[in-house]
Amino acid sequence: MKHILKFKWPVTVLMLIFAATTFILSPNLTQLATEKGDIQLSDESSSEQARQFLEAYGQDKETMSLVLEFEDQVSSHESDIVSYIEEIRTLDEVDNVINPFTYDASVQENFINNDNGVIMIPMDYVGPVNDISSIAASIEEMNTTDADTSMTSNELIQSTVEQDAMEGIQSTEIFTVIIVVGVLLLMFRSIVTPFVPVAVVGVAYLLGQSFVGWFVEWFGFPISPQTQSFLIVILFGIGTDYCILLLNRFKEELEHHDKYDAIIRTFSTAGKTVFISGLSGAIVFGVLYFANFEIYRSAVGVALGVVFLLLAIFTLLPVLMYLLGRYIFWPNIKKTEFKESRLWTPLGILSLKYPTRIIFSIFAILIAIALFYDDEVNFDSIEELDDGYSTVHATNVVSENFDEGQLFPVRVILSNGDDLLNQESLSKLDAISSTVSGLEGVKEVQTITRPAGEAIEDFNVRNQLEQTNEGIVEMQDGLAEISTGLTEASNSLADNEATGGDLSELGAGIDEINDSITQITWYMQQTGDAEGAATQLSQVQEGLTTLSEEVDAANTQLNEQQAAASEQLSELSNGLADSAEGIDEIQNGLEEVSSLLEGISDNQAVDQTGINVPQEFIDNDEIEAAVDQYAFGDNNEALIMNVVLAVDPYSHEAMSTLDEIQTTVENELHRLNSDDTTAYFSGVTSMNRDLNQISNDDYNRVVIIFILTLFVVLAIIFRSLILPISMISSIFITYFASITITQWLLGFLGYGELNWAVPFFSLIIFAALGIDYSIFIIDRFREELADRSIRDAIEQSIRRMGGVVITAVIILSGTFAALLPSGMVILIQVASVIIFALLFYAFIVLPLLVPAFVITFGRGNWWPFRMPGGRAREKKFRDKE
Repeated sequence: MKHILKFKWPVTVLMLIFAATTFILSPNLTQLATEKGDIQLSDESSSEQARQFLEAYGQDKETMSLVLEFEDQVSSHESDIVSYIEEIRTLDEVDNVINPFTYDASVQENFINNDNGVIMIPMDYVGPVNDISSIAASIEEMNTTDADTSMTSNELIQSTVEQDAMEGIQSTEIFTVIIVVGVLLLMFRSIVTPFVPVAVVGVAYLLGQSFVGWFVEWFGFPISPQTQSFLIVILFGIGTDYCILLLNRFKEELEHHDKYDAIIRTFSTAGKTVFISGLSGAIVFGVLYFANFEIYRSAVGVALGVVFLLLAIFTLLPVLMYLLGRYIFWPNIKKTEFKESRLWTPLGILSLKYPTRIIFSIFAILIAIALFYDDEVNFDSIEELDDGYSTVHATNVVSENFDEGQLFPVRVILSNGDDLLNQESLSKLDAISSTVSGLEGVKEVQTITRPAGEAIEDFNVRNQLEQTNEGIVEMQDGLAEISTGLTEASNSLADNEATGGDLSELGAGIDEINDSITQITWYMQQTGDAEGAATQLSQVQEGLTTLSEEVDAANTQLNEQQAAASEQLSELSNGLADSAEGIDEIQNGLEEVSSLLEGISDNQAVDQTGINVPQEFIDNDEIEAAVDQYAFGDNNEALIMNVVLAVDPYSHEAMSTLDEIQTTVENELHRLNSDDTTAYFSGVTSMNRDLNQISNDDYNRVVIIFILTLFVVLAIIFRSLILPISMISSIFITYFASITITQWLLGFLGYGELNWAVPFFSLIIFAALGIDYSIFIIDRFREELADRSIRDAIEQSIRRMGGVVITAVIILSGTFAALLPSGMVILIQVASVIIFALLFYAFIVLPLLVPAFVITFGRGNWWPFRMPGGRAREKKFRDKE
């Protein structure tokens, strides 16, 4: 410190030039957060595997939905809407723009609410991800209809969240400085004092954000939209706290020393405390680098900021102290005497008097409250945004007029690498769709075989066989009529002594064929053997062919006799011709029946599914649109099922439903002997489920690493295994009680469940900041032990540090309060949890629990090491413990 004061001018100039240069040359941290701050999931996660599969086929597209709202019915604006759609199709950045009017009425209901005047037009976005917001805005500007427009998609929602975060950061910076200055003015009643921490921390913030930006560019440092907000409030919060601690100690030292000695003594005592606190905070935040989840790792930037904060505090602050001296507290330059806290002192004395009761009472209350903690969190980004945003409004309109599940369905992709557009694969697909559609929480399943979301009953084999039997009965009736006609013709020929032959034999042959068909029908009904029935029908067809030839021959013979025969013979000839045509029609019908039965027989999926998708359905040109929408690959190697949920796709119920869907699909594939087929699960619900899983796993893992690291740091600093346990336990029990109460308060104010990232960030930030105040007290306690007993030392520490800690907590709470105007739910919730926890910790837990722990353990506080001062100090105060 002496060297800093000796070279104060070069040090000051170098620090200011360093800060200004880095700020000018460094990349824009806000822009980096927008470009690289997206949530990234591990390669092992289900949704990421689906994304990679889709990307390999060029199908990793973002589905956007354009919403049009008319004052009257949609149908009256059809021509204008179609023109608008055609205009949108000219954009290179969009593809597969759906015109709902091209679908039949049952499908149109998924896109058009005619009564409310709302139509939804889905399309695929194929442009750069970072341009999606501008393209969406361009599409809305292209509107030539009378409707109000809005657009939404998952990526648009995330982009809007980031935009909202960036706007929140600007307000956070301004409010942070205003709050810090305002609180310091009230606490110190000085015009000069507030601007000292602001100047010192401001330089540290410029350096911190500059190097975080460079680290993001150079080393792929993790970043999120919240990184800059946390960097601002944490640096200004703890930076101001550290400055307050040093300024208060400087005020104490000025009572007995000149400004030079006061500075030296301040930094040799309180400066050490600040260094210990800052170092522990940097280490704790640095541990987050070892998290697996990128958004959790993004908080590691705070560790870098804390390093530069310590640099600024140990260079600029002593120079300002030396230059201003007592005038740093102007106009109260003569009032440097110390004032103990009126709150902490009586609470601390009460704790020293009844330590055991205090410990058990506080812990009992905190644990009882913490038991009500609800770990259910919210993944709905929409809740963080105002309806004034286009994407939020569009989502709300779709939810009100259609179904939010329609907007964000679960996308199931099935593939085995082969062409799946065949009878067997589609039959299995429809069987899986049928089973999935029956699950609770599923509204409908849309795929090639059910594009409108409804099952096609004609695919059911039982229905096909019933229709086949009905057709055979009609053919039998036709054959009976032909047989009767031929018998009558034979009798007429006999009466007219014509030489056309005995047509009754032909009638008898038809009767035999009719009997054969009856037997085949009975056989098929009894055995269900479509293959055997098809074989027998082919034999019947051969008989019909022979009969048809014989009828044609008889008809030819009659034609030759017409010139000499009567008019009646001519009529008989016409009748025979009709009979031949009838036999041909019946033969064609039997061919169709036989083909259908052969298809059922050849389709190996029929026995397992009871479903047969006819080849005629696959060959029909009308399903091309469904194939384009629900199949992809050069040879149709992948089929898509869109599972529309009956619940909010962002909810935990949706995630549970997705678990059931995945289990059902995998079980069905196994049952259908399709183990070579892989199922991928994509969509908002799939991503949130993976997000929930990885965040929970990483939360538990990182918290354990965090606790162990903090324990080791504190154990090394204080040379004790007991003090770290008491300090950390008080922090965690305070946190869980505080977050429980905050949940109740936020729920009362209408914020609902906590955002999924709030528990992690609020715990890490509160623990890293709250432990500072324990360090402030324990380090001062260790200093006072040199000349006092344990009881007197902890009492003096409480008296001396109460005002400092309360002031620091108010300042820190104020800086986090600067997050409240940001409008971002996640920042509001994090700030609310931390503010409540800090106030609860500072006004209740610290003044009661810390002295109670210390007096209870006595010299055991430093187990297994010796207490400060060693044997000499122990002997000196043996009788006073």
